[in-house]
Amino acid sequence: MGLKKFNRWVKSKLHGYELINPIKPKPWNIKPEDKICILAPHADDETIGCGGFLAKFGPQCDVVLLTDGRYGADGSPEDVRKLREHEFVEVMKFFKIHQYSCLGGVDNSLIDAYQDFSKIDFSLYDYVLMPHKYDAHKDHVVPQAFFERLRKEKKTIKARPVYYEVWAAMSCPTHFIDISDVAEVKKKAINMYVSQVKVIDYASRILGLNHYRGIRHNVDFEEDFELG
Repeated sequence: MGLKKFNRWVKSKLHGYELINPIKPKPWNIKPEDKICILAPHADDETIGCGGFLAKFGPQCDVVLLTDGRYGADGSPEDVRKLREHEFVEVMKFFKIHQYSCLGGVDNSLIDAYQDFSKIDFSLYDYVLMPHKYDAHKDHVVPQAFFERLRKEKKTIKARPVYYEVWAAMSCPTHFIDISDVAEVKKKAINMYVSQVKVIDYASRILGLNHYRGIRHNVDFEEDFELG
């Protein structure tokens, strides 16, 4: 512990302060040999939360779409399911993703899909990315709970969980990726989800978050993560 941190600790104990120790995210250095799995509760979550990451490291990534998205746009559930899967596949090709698959959980009922989730072979990966547990959508909070349960059941899983943000910003991210050079790529990929951006201009709002995140590191755009 450095002298400044020690003095801060002493003063907090002496005067009874409950001080949070501020965490400044560190650069996340991805190695060329790292194998990465990204879990997307819905088609577009992976791009909103990790689009810059995918633009940089897509060929090292596998992406698993967890729900069928059937209630995510106007139209019959089956038509919407097909449309959202088509958009997802096109975005995966755009990012040159190594492998991608669809688990097929029912939209808004991902909590019922643990049996299928447990069949994913996570032993291949160094990192598994998923929304953080406070991400303000009932499907988004499920993957971290499933993954934690599965790690207890299968000791072969050594992958480190990594959390990203979609519907709620993280209060204490631990790492970041500078995406300034691929911000426009991320914007283009988000806008490929035409069924979703008809309702909300996700690109400008999410890139606004990424732009704000860059303040602390003097970069134009960054994506933040919490490494578990």
